[in-house]
Amino acid sequence: MQFSFAQEVIINDSLSIEFLKTKKTSKNFNTRSKVKVKGNEAKRILTRCKVKALYDQPVDINAFSLVDTINKLRYRINEYIGYQAVSVMGSGYTSKMYLKKNLKNKKGKPYKGIPKYDASIKDSFEDFSIDGYTNVEVPIRFGTNRSLAGEFSGKKKEIISTVYYSPTQLDQFTAEIYFIVHNSFPETHLELYYGNQLISEIKID
Repeated sequence: MQFSFAQEVIINDSLSIEFLKTKKTSKNFNTRSKVKVKGNEAKRILTRCKVKALYDQPVDINAFSLVDTINKLRYRINEYIGYQAVSVMGSGYTSKMYLKKNLKNKKGKPYKGIPKYDASIKDSFEDFSIDGYTNVEVPIRFGTNRSLAGEFSGKKKEIISTVYYSPTQLDQFTAEIYFIVHNSFPETHLELYYGNQLISEIKID
């Protein structure tokens, strides 16, 4: 089931966000998402917005969050996909994923085939924390030390990290934002925020 309507919010006179739709998605892989969700106590929600930087400034993707006003929880993006309607010279996707943890193999080198760790890329998620609310982030499992590095000896170690995203330089794009939220509360009320600004109430049947 899904809920949708057009609603535009202007952030600090410089950023336009038009909320398009939201829906509960399959826990398994779908057309765009590559993250698989396990267990009955969690569900994945997709929100889709049109974003326009009115003065060509970078857009901070990590400022998006999903807030549960009843259970006092603020959810970090679990996965983000941004794209233009028409890709020009390979620029259709708008942001890179980064690791919060500096994951290294036994030789002290980064694992191949997973996002990079770069402390110089700012993660602003906690800058917009709400008093009385708990920030919730669901890390991604990228595999094990054996599967990623070909290490067939020693104890198998899972490679897990929370992720965040670099700012995008595109001035107009569509943002598909996936959140993983608790599915065991008797009642919830969800709202999509950008920074401290309410974008839209989120209804999932």
